[in-house]
Amino acid sequence: MPEPAEVPINDEPADDATQVGDALSASFMPPDAMAAKIEALLFVHGKPITARRIADLLEVPSVIPVKQTLALLGRRYDEMGSAFSLQELAMGYQLTTRPEHDGLLNKLVREREAQKLSPAALECLAVIAYKQPIARVDIESIRGSGCDHLVRALIERGLIHVSERDKNRGNAALYGTTGEFLRVFGLRSLSELPRQGDLATHAMAMESAGEAEVDRVEVKDPEGE
Repeated sequence: MPEPAEVPINDEPADDATQVGDALSASFMPPDAMAAKIEALLFVHGKPITARRIADLLEVPSVIPVKQTLALLGRRYDEMGSAFSLQELAMGYQLTTRPEHDGLLNKLVREREAQKLSPAALECLAVIAYKQPIARVDIESIRGSGCDHLVRALIERGLIHVSERDKNRGNAALYGTTGEFLRVFGLRSLSELPRQGDLATHAMAMESAGEAEVDRVEVKDPEGE
């Protein structure tokens, strides 16, 4: 009696997409479709989000295909040399940028922080930057208007501080810029402060590019007066 033929066993592990596809068979969502949806959620959310929450948003009954798809995304980012990486943080998952891009991204953040200042605050800050150490009454004399609220706002932002006191004026506070001011404006030292012409050119470039978040304001360089 002939021996029954042996059925070959495939010991080769299924690839990532196949494994995820098997897990998704009950949810009727192709692996790449789920990966794209999860990637969109991670990109917009910006904070750690749990696999359970992702499954609820996708209306998937189980977190298993979600976790398998998250693992697939993480491997893809690593293999592609992507600027993004998938981190498991605070019992959730978050899409982050790789450390090697920190310098570039910090430059963009500094520009946005500077743009959030109102025109009046920028003008007040410019007077302090170029005339420091300077008393509040002198700032108001140059600007031609009060600046109490502007000085307080700049102190709260950490851009200026009381650098010294004027004993000849009843110990009046004299204001100067801080290290945070240099960081926000991308300066290594106060010697790199732009001249008036440079400020005008930068403002025009920002306006033409449509990136400015505040109305254009002409900030005069007190040293150039």
